[in-house]
Amino acid sequence: MPTLTGQRVDKYDMLEEVGCGGMAVVYRSRDRVLDREVAVKVLHPHLADREESRQRLRREALTVAKLRHDNIVEIFDYSGPDADESYIVTEFIHGPTLAAWMAQDFAPRPALAALIVHHLCQALAHAHEHGVVHRDLKPENVMIREVDGCLKLMDFGIAQILDQQKLTLTGQLLGSPAYMAPELINGRNIDARTDLFSIGILLYQLATGTLPFSGRNPHEVLNRIADAEYPRPSSVCPLVDDDLEEIIARSLAREPDDRYQSARALASDLQGYLDAVGIPTGEAELRTYFTTPVEYVRQLDERVCRALVVAAERAVSGGNTARALALLGRIVELDPEHAEAHALLDVVRRRGQRMRQLLVVGALTATGGLAAAAVVMMQREHEQSLTPPPVLAAVQKPRAEAAVAVKTREPPTTSTPAAQAIRGPTPPIADASPVAPGPSPPSKPASAKPPRTRDRDRPNRRQPDPETTRCRLRVDKIPVAQRGDYSLSAGTRMIPVPRSGAVELDVPPAGVRVSLVDGPRYDGQKVVYPGDCTAEQPVVLLAKPKAIDVEFVDYPDGFVVQCHRGCVGEHTPQRFPRLRVDPRRDRLDVELTLRARGFKARTERKSLSPGHNEWRVDLEVAEAD
Repeated sequence: MPTLTGQRVDKYDMLEEVGCGGMAVVYRSRDRVLDREVAVKVLHPHLADREESRQRLRREALTVAKLRHDNIVEIFDYSGPDADESYIVTEFIHGPTLAAWMAQDFAPRPALAALIVHHLCQALAHAHEHGVVHRDLKPENVMIREVDGCLKLMDFGIAQILDQQKLTLTGQLLGSPAYMAPELINGRNIDARTDLFSIGILLYQLATGTLPFSGRNPHEVLNRIADAEYPRPSSVCPLVDDDLEEIIARSLAREPDDRYQSARALASDLQGYLDAVGIPTGEAELRTYFTTPVEYVRQLDERVCRALVVAAERAVSGGNTARALALLGRIVELDPEHAEAHALLDVVRRRGQRMRQLLVVGALTATGGLAAAAVVMMQREHEQSLTPPPVLAAVQKPRAEAAVAVKTREPPTTSTPAAQAIRGPTPPIADASPVAPGPSPPSKPASAKPPRTRDRDRPNRRQPDPETTRCRLRVDKIPVAQRGDYSLSAGTRMIPVPRSGAVELDVPPAGVRVSLVDGPRYDGQKVVYPGDCTAEQPVVLLAKPKAIDVEFVDYPDGFVVQCHRGCVGEHTPQRFPRLRVDPRRDRLDVELTLRARGFKARTERKSLSPGHNEWRVDLEVAEAD
């Protein structure tokens, strides 16, 4: 095939060939008029005479031209339908594709996968809101700009603007088989959710290091995609936790109605997942990773472990043993010798042994005063366990935590020897509702009817008051990965919020005030009355984001902050204003200039989350005159 290298096409000097696909060749070129480097994508000669191919190139030009986003390659020019050479001109990106990056020494990390896909979701959301479905999302179509690590989504050549869902000229399905959605294979209607399935495949691949759908040939791969059958991510890479696994599962749902319904919804859950482990989503984070990947991953593991220790301490203090075990398992997978994690594991194990002993006593004692005594013992043991023993006090930060009931979901399976220490069934723990100690009730005669099996087998089960109304309540607006950090205060009860967000309440005739407590980023409350409770719909408590508090860390003397976006004015770190969250995103994008005497000023942009945010200051010393 002849090359255009060294030739001129209209006003473009073709400097070198940098890529070749089934439809076109890409050249690094020089725009002679504007004197700038560009990429020129030229249609293959054997396709240039075909009207369908030229129309596809024209559609790509029109598609990308109306998409203006930092994470989408910008288009500069188009040859027009009647030119001798059919081409489009875009910005030239110096750097590798995401596929080339992953083929090197790529170390899969769930937080890193969430960070990369979060940025790509921003580009997808912009495209979808302009009526464009990419249809060919894959690592080969993502560029990494080497100067700053910015991700650039490119190659909208088969993007769907019209309703054309045909075979290509060579008889192959449009798109790459390994990243296709089931509806592309089955010939059903496609929409923005088709891209979300593909981005879910990429999220799985980045988190585990392997593709979810594989086979000996493309036909086998397509069959598995059509059935949406894939190994659980945690079975491939034990670092993948339940929270990210749930996000992946929703992205890879076979039916579009069961997936995320928008790229922004997926980005929101990824944002919540990253917030839970203390990883910001700004451009600086990706820049650091792509510039120094080995050091970044090492520091990432340390940061994630610190955040998980804090969450595990909160879960242990609140009596939420199952969540504590899950969090500690994640720490041990990252660092099998993590001292704080092992100290907390010892606390949880001792507490579990005490509770199992007490539950055995309660189960064997079905009648008489001994049963009441067992209940009182369990309650007192639970109350005592909420005060951390010395080994826990050594690793906990001081904080006031409310007691919450314990979830009994099993922790995720882990693989390292250290992590195996936490395996095994987690015993159910007594409900956290207060049980007043008192005299033992008189023993029943031997002929008395024994308690029902359900009550006898579940001595820890809270029995509803006959005057109350059973009510379903759902907590909305908290990202899935953060729900386990919250509890509901309902009267005298403390109820942990599960990942589903759904709980059951016993509502007295006068109603009960339900408040969201414990969590760092959201709060909210609602008074629930018996009349609100129906069998058809749960009562909804909408979580509200807290105001944004910014703490500047490691700043020099004379440090001041100038707000340009998200806030106004000049402030000192001690008197920086509390900021309001953008209600459309539960985030706030800010742009600040950081200044201090003897240092170079620096302008930085970040996306701040509700509640407390740390902003680490790293200014460069100014050169002496």
